[in-house]
Amino acid sequence: MEEEKKKAGFMEKLSAFIVDKRKAFLVFFALAAIYSAVSISKVGVNNDLTKYLPETTETRQGLDIMEREFITFGSAKILVANVTYEQALNIARELEVIPGISEVKFYDAGEDAYQNSRMEDYYKDASALYEISFEEEEDTPLSQEAMETIRTSLAEYDTAIYTTVDKDDAAELKEDMKLILVIVIVIIVGVLIFTSTTYMEIVIFLLTFGMAAVLNMGTNYWFHEISFVTSAVGTVLQLALAIDYAIILFHRFMEEKEHYETREALIEALSKAIPEISSSSLTTISGMVALMLMQFGIGMDLGRVLTKAIIFSMISVFCFMPALIVMFSKGIDKTRHKSFVPKITVWGKLVVKTRFILPVAFAVVLVLGCIFSGRCHYIYDVNSIDSKIKNEYLASKERIERTFHTTSPVAVVIPRGDYPSEAAMIAELEKIPEIDSMIGLSNVEIGEDGQYVLTDELNPREFSEISEVDIDLIHLLYQAYALDKEEYGVLLGSIEDYKIPIISMVDFIYEQKEKGAVPLNDDLSGIVDDLHKAVCDARAQLEGESYARIVLAVTGPVEGEETYAVIDRIREIALNYYEEVYVVGDPTSNSDLSASFSQDNKLISILTALFVGIILLFTFQSAGLPFMLVLTIQGSIWINFSLPYLTGSTMFFLSYLIVSSIQMGATIDYAIVITSRYMELRSSMDSKKQAIVETLNQAFPTIVTSGTIMMSAGFIIGQLSSNATIASLGTTLGCGTAISIILVMTVLPQILLVGDTLIDKTAFSISKSREENTQRTKEGTVWVSGHVKGYFTGMLDAQVLGSMQGSMDVAVRGAIKDTESGGIEAGGMESGRQQDEEAVPESKELQENPEENTAQKAGEEDTVHEEA
Repeated sequence: MEEEKKKAGFMEKLSAFIVDKRKAFLVFFALAAIYSAVSISKVGVNNDLTKYLPETTETRQGLDIMEREFITFGSAKILVANVTYEQALNIARELEVIPGISEVKFYDAGEDAYQNSRMEDYYKDASALYEISFEEEEDTPLSQEAMETIRTSLAEYDTAIYTTVDKDDAAELKEDMKLILVIVIVIIVGVLIFTSTTYMEIVIFLLTFGMAAVLNMGTNYWFHEISFVTSAVGTVLQLALAIDYAIILFHRFMEEKEHYETREALIEALSKAIPEISSSSLTTISGMVALMLMQFGIGMDLGRVLTKAIIFSMISVFCFMPALIVMFSKGIDKTRHKSFVPKITVWGKLVVKTRFILPVAFAVVLVLGCIFSGRCHYIYDVNSIDSKIKNEYLASKERIERTFHTTSPVAVVIPRGDYPSEAAMIAELEKIPEIDSMIGLSNVEIGEDGQYVLTDELNPREFSEISEVDIDLIHLLYQAYALDKEEYGVLLGSIEDYKIPIISMVDFIYEQKEKGAVPLNDDLSGIVDDLHKAVCDARAQLEGESYARIVLAVTGPVEGEETYAVIDRIREIALNYYEEVYVVGDPTSNSDLSASFSQDNKLISILTALFVGIILLFTFQSAGLPFMLVLTIQGSIWINFSLPYLTGSTMFFLSYLIVSSIQMGATIDYAIVITSRYMELRSSMDSKKQAIVETLNQAFPTIVTSGTIMMSAGFIIGQLSSNATIASLGTTLGCGTAISIILVMTVLPQILLVGDTLIDKTAFSISKSREENTQRTKEGTVWVSGHVKGYFTGMLDAQVLGSMQGSMDVAVRGAIKDTESGGIEAGGMESGRQQDEEAVPESKELQENPEENTAQKAGEEDTVHEEA
């Protein structure tokens, strides 16, 4: 008991310090807000989800090699509709001369280079398709300017432009989220007005949340970079997850304001709210921790930002909001109004009447939900998500696919230098029907008719023909090459039989020219420069310091068993020639995600339920209650992810992983509210049925506030975001929250009512609250200091310090004194808080000024400790 008293004293001292030093806290938050506001623009946003693949996956390792050793030039596919073939051909020629564009692929019947292609691959149904390659990487100024020129040139045509050159997911999402955030805030204000008792609290809530949001967004700079997913939904989810904290503190303050002045009421409210909010946040944080343990790095990215968001929300509520309450205290009093939240007694009675029906139905639905959610068809490619609003990138992709067949780029990364093996491997890969085209150093054509490839070994005469350099000079160059490579045996034989790979010889001649060792006229120098540029462009894309790569165009979908089988076949062929092989592309990325998803799925489901269960176990001191609560929310998760299977639609894997942890971690709070109220009310009310009805009445405002905000935020994101990934997350979260609210307001109270005996039997210690209530049925006058619940010419449920006179049937937790007998009785112990020792009043003077005289009489009367 003494230890509990110390804890209570510390919390009250801490609360008093926060309230009394509120001006200093305001200055601190102002400085922190300035720092955060400046830092927001410095936060990097990563648009590439493959960056978060586990380091052990083949795709991640291959991507790291390609990023380190190769240059990937920008590319674009452009469809121009409603044009004749002649118009389309003219457009192709106009695009070719734009600075920054290296090649425009289009069918030209007059050029030999296109004799092996088909017109329908590039022109079909009055629509032309252009495949454009840029001279530099996609993020360089030259490529960006070239793309802007293309858009300007084609402005008068009906086009579909499919490219990542000027694609900026973060910028597009930023514009989307501006509108979404405004709508969400409007809904929040509407919900808060509906559940408020004073209009000024809405201003306080918005300022508090605004501060927490700015602090969280600015401190993302600590991580240097976050994903576009986290950047887009972080603020909205922070609002939905943590707005309860401000509501809890303010409602506590309003309750205490009935008995104390502003300062004392705020200290009392804060001392109670800090432990309550901190405990409530643990379940939400546990869901975020489970996210952070995913193999897929997006979980760590989103989990750590949302965990930080919850912490900053609590700090803002504990330290910033009290200053606002004091600052606007007069406005709080002036703008008071009657609550608009109705009583839902009728609903409560209906829940009680159907208590033996719905739990049985829920058990059946629970089993079916578990089965059906396991059969849900998951997709792993971002571009495969079906969303209501599509950005230009996805809309263009779909439009092009309706007219022309499209392919997925796949790279095979292998050790460099073994050109014969590379050529043999390419020849074998060409036999796979799903490979539409392929390019590697061993099949880059050179010469007038493309009779050679870069890795072909040529003798001096053959090299002279393709380079148009004098044969005598070539002989000298071949001899110099042999000397440089210390191949002295060649010099003793016939140089005509000496063969050197084209790519190696071009490098050598260019190097000698740059040194001035080879005298070349302007024409020959230009030819060598052109050859060297072609070799350099090819090598930059296809050969690095230690590795080479072959780029394939694979037809068919980007995911699925058939596609994965093609990838396995490509890998199998490559492994016949090389010991180290990496196959990289959207299909392989999706395959890796599919493999890791099953592990992440189990990990998150088990850890989230385990973390939440442990927290509930210590919260309620019962083994039965955590099982009931977790089962209810887990049931809502299974039902949520059964819907795609039942409707024949698909589910983006990331939506499942993120939403399942958030749904468990956040909506379990609704179940905790219901359970806590019921456990409190059942000990002081005669009927458990009445306790359930009253529980729903008291819990409804809290659940409708938080639940409506989260549900609305989810659905609005799903309907208004043009990014398919974000839209999928929003819709799934909104649907899951709605299901959780329905189950918590219907099935959970019934489970608590039917399983009431199980709650007591599985409790760690038997509750003494019912036994320790002092039940009084009396007519007359008694003095009371404590919590009173019962009937007193109507229903009474209040904290009382004073006299009661009349006909009463009440349960008292605290101290009472019968004015007739003069005896003092100790009421029950109410868990949660320990008040200072209070003397039970005896005199009329005490009745007139109870607070002052109670302190004076503290040592003169027998005392009791009240735990609230």
